[in-house]
Amino acid sequence: MDHRPVSILSFLFACFLSIKLVSYSLDGHNYVQQRYYSMPQTGKSHINGFRSLLSPHAKLSNRGFSPALNLEKFRNRVTSTQARRAQVLEVEGEWDYWKLSDAVKSVKAGGIVILPTESCYTFIADVNSRDAIQKIYTIKDMKDPLTSKPLSLLCHSISQISEYTTGVQSRSAFKLLKDTLPGPYTFILPASNKLPRLVVEHKEHKKVWRRKEIGVRIPNEPIVIELLKQLDSPVLCSSVPTSRDSKILATDGQHVTEVWSHCVDFIIDAGERNSEPSTVVDMTDEDGSIKIIREGAGKLDALKSYPK
Repeated sequence: MDHRPVSILSFLFACFLSIKLVSYSLDGHNYVQQRYYSMPQTGKSHINGFRSLLSPHAKLSNRGFSPALNLEKFRNRVTSTQARRAQVLEVEGEWDYWKLSDAVKSVKAGGIVILPTESCYTFIADVNSRDAIQKIYTIKDMKDPLTSKPLSLLCHSISQISEYTTGVQSRSAFKLLKDTLPGPYTFILPASNKLPRLVVEHKEHKKVWRRKEIGVRIPNEPIVIELLKQLDSPVLCSSVPTSRDSKILATDGQHVTEVWSHCVDFIIDAGERNSEPSTVVDMTDEDGSIKIIREGAGKLDALKSYPK
């Protein structure tokens, strides 16, 4: 009996299995590479995430990885990132919004996060955390209440602004905010009772906020809006300078990381920002008029329709 057809079929089947095994191996290798390159240099949580990809039973050697995945180099990278306190999240678009969840948890726990607005990078803290608010003052060395600028409130919508202030009840005020926000404007409005007392009457800054007012913003930056929606609460903010002694706004994410990573918990890096600050508009006068405190990126033409 001729067994050659059976032998040929067995040989072809063995070849098919070998090709499949090689394909699965390559797919797994590419997956590990993609996860490695997409992982920010941010410390233990991301390191553990990378380690979870590696089976404890797998026998790995340097030859099993490309040069970029050399294990000794990876250990060196781990050592260098552990020296940083801040975790850096590189966010380029909507596909990266899932990374914001850790930063949201940090804010809720009283941590300080640096995030990008359309004009510059800014420190943010939970509006209800006295310790977090004090951390921002300490980080920026804001000791003199007469010279230090008060913190502003970042909101994701006009309805959220109306919860924490009392200046949006009139039709003209609502229309002004609707026409200019989101955008590079800061509106100073009377604070409502929902705003924590420690914000409007902070022990070291009572003279600055003696009128119980607060500056509010809705930045034209999708990353900020998404984080605030996930947080479901506004945050207090203060612009990040290029250094502790500088008044120049920080606009480069890499520079922010180099200067401030030892002071904060998270840094959301979205690249370069526009260096022009927001236009500040005072809407606290009882007669309903507005006053331009600072002209910035927000165009004054958009304010002309508001009653003087």
